[in-house]
Amino acid sequence: MQQFLKLIRRVRLGPVTVLVGALVVASALIMSRPERPAISIPEKAWSIEVIPAAPAAIRPTLELYARIQSPEDSRLSAGIEAEVLEVLVQDGDEVAAGDVLAVLDDRDARFELLQRDADVQEIRAQINLEKQRLRRNKEALFKEEELLEITVSNAERSRSLYKDNLVSLSNVDESADKLKRQELAVTSRQLTIEESEIKVLQFKAQLQRAEALRDMSQLMVDRTQVVAPFAGLISEVDASVGDRIRVGDELMRLHNPEVLELRTQVPTRFASRVRDALSAGLKIDAQAQVGGREYPMALERLSGQTREGSGSVDAYLAFEAPPQDAPLGSTVQLVLSLPAEIDAIAVPAEAVYGRNRIYKVEGERMVAVDVERLGERLLPDGRSEVLIRSATLKPEDRIITTKISSAANGLLVNVRGVDGDARLAAGERPGTN
Repeated sequence: MQQFLKLIRRVRLGPVTVLVGALVVASALIMSRPERPAISIPEKAWSIEVIPAAPAAIRPTLELYARIQSPEDSRLSAGIEAEVLEVLVQDGDEVAAGDVLAVLDDRDARFELLQRDADVQEIRAQINLEKQRLRRNKEALFKEEELLEITVSNAERSRSLYKDNLVSLSNVDESADKLKRQELAVTSRQLTIEESEIKVLQFKAQLQRAEALRDMSQLMVDRTQVVAPFAGLISEVDASVGDRIRVGDELMRLHNPEVLELRTQVPTRFASRVRDALSAGLKIDAQAQVGGREYPMALERLSGQTREGSGSVDAYLAFEAPPQDAPLGSTVQLVLSLPAEIDAIAVPAEAVYGRNRIYKVEGERMVAVDVERLGERLLPDGRSEVLIRSATLKPEDRIITTKISSAANGLLVNVRGVDGDARLAAGERPGTN
């Protein structure tokens, strides 16, 4: 380099020549530099935990919220328009079936009942009168028919005597006239009897109508006393003495605390499975948390229709031993055990990627497996597991349960406590997850 500089001083070269010469020298220096040895970076191995793929019959569970209600829950309302005279119960009172709970003014109803009863008595009197008239007309018809037979005989005798020239023609005409008159009398009497029979039928129809109106009036009188339809507990008393109520106005609420049930919503995707199990006579049990205590329950029935806009079906569960202090309308937590799924595998939620993918270990690599998601199972310690099923998984397969953000097919892994020990013995540094 120094010689090159001395040469430049001796020979006066142009700037371009100097620049070209410098580039040649720099290129020679770069090409003659020593090569640095390549550094090999070992592939990172992710530390994982695994569980065996052990298929079995497992019952999924659903964590739901339910509402306490009673099948015997009645909102007692007024059956007539009247004034409230007495309210004999208060909110929280226990009553027996048939107890009078409230009394309404019955004067208007009783006046109506008297009128209806008078109508019934009047029609009955008309029926009796028409029956007597019918009986007498039948007796008269019997006599008229006897007279007709006598008149027929007289007419025949007159014609016979006329042939023998024993009577005149006027006598024959007179007997014939009497015969026609008597025939008309019999016909008229028969028509009167038929009219009487029709009138009796009409009066009987009027009597049925009048008796129905009278019974309705009696029902209105009975409704002036509000009676408990069953034994239970009074709540929400909305009437007081002096109130003028109309038909349908709510007076109070009565429910039976001895007969309680829970109503919840089962997702539609499980509804058909639950309905098939109920049809087969299988018991679907559940556990409800009421007032800090657990109560065993059993699913009794499903609603026949899906709740609009909710994607769920109403389900009703019965207590084996109902709580005594559970208020109606309160919300409780419920764990419902669904029918068992065959060949199901329970895995932690961390093992599932997306909706239906897990990973297993083959050699030292991750392999993706598509599975069918069957539901979840709640463990006694409060944790939950996802139930899956796959025809490609074998009992000897190991399912990865460690969540890896960069999980992919072929990713290098080592199993904690198994593969990791082998790698450390071989002098390799295991990666971290």
